[in-house]
Amino acid sequence: MAEFDFIVLGAGVAGLAFAKRVSEHGHSVLILEKEREVGGLSRTLFHNGFYLDFCAHRFHTNNKKLLQEVLTLPGMEMTRHEKKSRIYMFGKYLKYPFEIQNLLRAMPPAQSVLSGLSFAKNYVLRSVRKKPDIKSYRDWFIDIYGERLYDVMCYPYTSKIWRMDPANLSADWADQRFQGENMAKLVKRVLKKLVTLDFSSYSIEDDSLAPDGGIFYYPQKGIQELPDALNRAAKASGAVTLCEAKVTKISRSERTVTYEHGGQTHVAHYGDIISTIPLPAFYWLQEKRDPEVEAAFKQLKYMDIIFVYAFVDRPTVSNDHWLYFPDKDVIFNRAVEFSNWSPEMCPPGKTSICFDITTYENDERWQMSDDAISNQVLEDAYRTEYLKRGEVTSTYVHRLRYAYPVYDLNYGKLLEKVVGFLEEEHSYLLGRTGIFRYNNSDNSIEMAFQLGDNFVENKARKTIFRHEIKDVSL
Repeated sequence: MAEFDFIVLGAGVAGLAFAKRVSEHGHSVLILEKEREVGGLSRTLFHNGFYLDFCAHRFHTNNKKLLQEVLTLPGMEMTRHEKKSRIYMFGKYLKYPFEIQNLLRAMPPAQSVLSGLSFAKNYVLRSVRKKPDIKSYRDWFIDIYGERLYDVMCYPYTSKIWRMDPANLSADWADQRFQGENMAKLVKRVLKKLVTLDFSSYSIEDDSLAPDGGIFYYPQKGIQELPDALNRAAKASGAVTLCEAKVTKISRSERTVTYEHGGQTHVAHYGDIISTIPLPAFYWLQEKRDPEVEAAFKQLKYMDIIFVYAFVDRPTVSNDHWLYFPDKDVIFNRAVEFSNWSPEMCPPGKTSICFDITTYENDERWQMSDDAISNQVLEDAYRTEYLKRGEVTSTYVHRLRYAYPVYDLNYGKLLEKVVGFLEEEHSYLLGRTGIFRYNNSDNSIEMAFQLGDNFVENKARKTIFRHEIKDVSL
């Protein structure tokens, strides 16, 4: 029986980063991945000459040490970008994140006046009122921007993505994904632009950037280059990565993993196991059972995504990295044009667009045929004047399970129960899917390095779930 200090389930960026860290310090690691290539959610497909990510995967971090380590991974070159994104509302393309003065100008006059007064009132009262009890995303947003702007800026898009009222979405999601505006700076910026009549165009050809677009880094041929580079670094230090490996059984009492690879069944012994696979998958592979954990799984949800890729016979559609579509009459949530991320993603003179649609496996959209959902996407893209009829040469559909953990109001207690059961001695959870945390790739890599450092320093502990958000570079 083969023996390893660590067996890692799943070769996404979290599992690979952990393997890199501990293998560099002499530990033996076996990484088991069910797909044909590493990457997990950070994979890149290659289709008819186009490189296609699973929508948008930028790398950005405030941790300078982490950034330096990632940018110097051998065999990978990342280009620095300044994010440009917009949102389609009121039949116009507005900068996103919002410039409030342009948002108000785009609204119908009566709605604009009421929203502006609501924002001003909320700004004045916010400094003197008692801090409200913030439980939901709705509470979080209204506390910052007021109720009228919540109805315009938050409710439509959030409810469309998550298929639920933001009042039922935990404020933990907002705290983890966003950093609230510095209100004094926001108001100063708005007033200055109003006084100077500094308004941006609503045209899709507008090249100006959003006020806080932010810096990010991206490889030349898709985000796949990042997990590939982490994998090379781990293997250079002795780690073993097996793709198309199907795990069939985990014995936590004997510390063994049974898996199928290359047409044969293998059993390997581990010192510690690191799971980055979906929580229910890990649970049902191991032998221990708990009725309360199984009841929790019936309520904890992962959201799935359908990606519809459109191949366009022109060099570029816009120069945006993202375009958001909150209108519920538009089937897709976002459009990402890959030629704006790197010209090497597309053949010369052509571009590709990824439209994403959030759903669940039992949802009617998940059951739609590829042709039907592609046709609906294209019709909506034509109607919003994002694409022109006749310029799309073909489409391609890819469906992805377990894309996003869903933070409803009850998820915290349920998750603690599950994690408390699965994370015991010699068993650890890691990564967006494995720990049910809405991480960016930098968060997942940073947490993996931190867990690896704990082992290297002989002080590994069950703290991955309990990390405070402030301890992670957002």
